[in-house]
Amino acid sequence: MRWPILMTLVMIVGVAGMAVWLAWPHQAADVVLYCSVDRDQSERLVDVFRQDTALSVDFQGDAEADKSLGLAQRLSREKDSPRADVFWANEIMNTVWLAEADVLAPLPADVLALFPERWRDPSGRWVAFGLRARVLLVNTQLLPDKADWPTRVSDLLDPKYAQRGLLTAVAAPLTGTTYTHAVALLTQDESGTKSFLEAVMAGVRAGRVKLTPGNGAAMSLAKDATNKVAFCLTDTDDAWAAKLEGFPVEVVYPDQGAGEVGTFVIPNTLALVKGRAHPENAERLLRWLASPSHEARLAAGPSAQMPVREGVAIPADGHVKRPGVDFRVAETDWLAVGRNRDRWLDLLTRLFRPAN
Repeated sequence: MRWPILMTLVMIVGVAGMAVWLAWPHQAADVVLYCSVDRDQSERLVDVFRQDTALSVDFQGDAEADKSLGLAQRLSREKDSPRADVFWANEIMNTVWLAEADVLAPLPADVLALFPERWRDPSGRWVAFGLRARVLLVNTQLLPDKADWPTRVSDLLDPKYAQRGLLTAVAAPLTGTTYTHAVALLTQDESGTKSFLEAVMAGVRAGRVKLTPGNGAAMSLAKDATNKVAFCLTDTDDAWAAKLEGFPVEVVYPDQGAGEVGTFVIPNTLALVKGRAHPENAERLLRWLASPSHEARLAAGPSAQMPVREGVAIPADGHVKRPGVDFRVAETDWLAVGRNRDRWLDLLTRLFRPAN
């Protein structure tokens, strides 16, 4: 058989097979969840919902390369013909942005009432829970004296570490919680934050600061003393992972001194998608994810997320803190942060993309 004839037959069989597959009846999911929380942490919890309810869940996760941004952009593109029913986000800025773009629907009043006023949308379109804090992860092998430990985010630039041949590390603020943190800081103090970010890049160029693509990579540098990274800025879930692995590290909740701003925290958020295809099952999933027992699972799990509700159980060993009790939380205008989501994107890209 000649090669062109063979290829033609293959193409015909392939097209016919695809037509049969498309015509074959497929079981649609009972509810569609878009979730930007790390899949290894979130889908195992969604499996509990599947077992509890016997409902099938189409779980759509976020790619690591565009963490926290990819699904938000997808929801925005699908606004006129939504595919998702529920959005569980690993941060809040994009959720606010989607609410302002009229992508999200009002939540039931009794679900909103489950959360403190500080952790729910004034217009009732989202709730926030399961906090992670932006913390300093200190390598105690490199810094055995607690008096040498950093206490503020700005200590990333303290020259005393470079003078001893030590480095600091931070993720580039282009995706994920680092981007949310940068936008929040710029929203609060544009001039001061620009100066700080420019100084970070100057430290990178001078070889004093290591710039990484994500918080996990920053943690990996700080946990191993051979990297000479005295400490990094990362999230509590990454910090706890390093401690669980037995590395010589400790966590500092920064900016707790008199007159300092407090530690920045980033919550998970939950929302219903406007025009969703499965309204009843979406509400069942929403209520399950919004329950105190779900927040307790997040606290007890590998992400060690901090509950926003007083009565939610936390592990007895103390590694999960009570925000506002164990440390002071930075005041943040989340509506302003969400509305400013893209305002400084060009600035941040110009500053930090060349180093990646």
